[in-house]
Amino acid sequence: MAKSKIDVVIDKIDKSEYATFQSMEELREAVNVHVHTIQDSDLRPSTKRKLISLLDYLRDHSRVYFGLSFRRRSIIAEHFGVNKADTVGEWLKRLSDMGIVRIIPTKRSRDMKQTVNLVQILPPPQPTNGSKQVQEKEKIEHLEDNTLIKTNTKDHNIRKEDTYEEVYPSYIPHQFIMRVKPLFPNVKKAYELFGKVRLAYLKSTVEKPLEELESIILTAISDAVSALKLRRIKKGYSYEALKGYLYGTAHRLFLEEKRRESVRKDPTLLINFLNTKPKKSILVKKIESLSIPW
Repeated sequence: MAKSKIDVVIDKIDKSEYATFQSMEELREAVNVHVHTIQDSDLRPSTKRKLISLLDYLRDHSRVYFGLSFRRRSIIAEHFGVNKADTVGEWLKRLSDMGIVRIIPTKRSRDMKQTVNLVQILPPPQPTNGSKQVQEKEKIEHLEDNTLIKTNTKDHNIRKEDTYEEVYPSYIPHQFIMRVKPLFPNVKKAYELFGKVRLAYLKSTVEKPLEELESIILTAISDAVSALKLRRIKKGYSYEALKGYLYGTAHRLFLEEKRRESVRKDPTLLINFLNTKPKKSILVKKIESLSIPW
């Protein structure tokens, strides 16, 4: 099947013309409706979580041109801890099939070769008479949440649980946030701490997806927070000390998981390890050579 012709030259267009919303408030309202669409679908729960997380990501990167983002799939894949950029492409296609986003291929003027895609978050369809009351209720709840956020100008971290999913990235486990929040209620700090866990995961080259390793994530943050409270971190009682300790703890736990993966693939690795005799040091060999048998 021949590829369709690409007409959009990304470095020659006015990106503001591809924005799909007039304001960030309109974009948030649309995303809230789309989230309900995903939740009401017949997809598996794990797939729903992935699509909602991706939609939140696209929303957060559509703040310059409301509703329009143009991040490379490889960058998005790295953000979510996914090994293949094609996986992100599959998620985007699902959102496109559901009428939530539109994917526009582009090319660059230098060599006219295909480059990053434009991704538009589409306005939701107009509600029918049957669902009009539901839409009005969602709109009222959204306005109430926005009013609460605007009035808390001195401390944006103090808010209702209703705004929880709108503030914290949805891909961060709820229990992770609950362990961090009492010490560091700032959203940015929770995001940065989870970034340290994700970095440790990527460095360990564990094959299992990060979202399936929640027990390791929670163990790492629990150990790190406990060490900070007990003042067992050498660098002191500070946020920076916690970040370093969390990375080290998470990296150690992920390496242990990597070893378990290797043994599951090749059980002979464990057998060979158990059968390997420990090597004697040069000092021990010298002492044995000088010893006199009784």
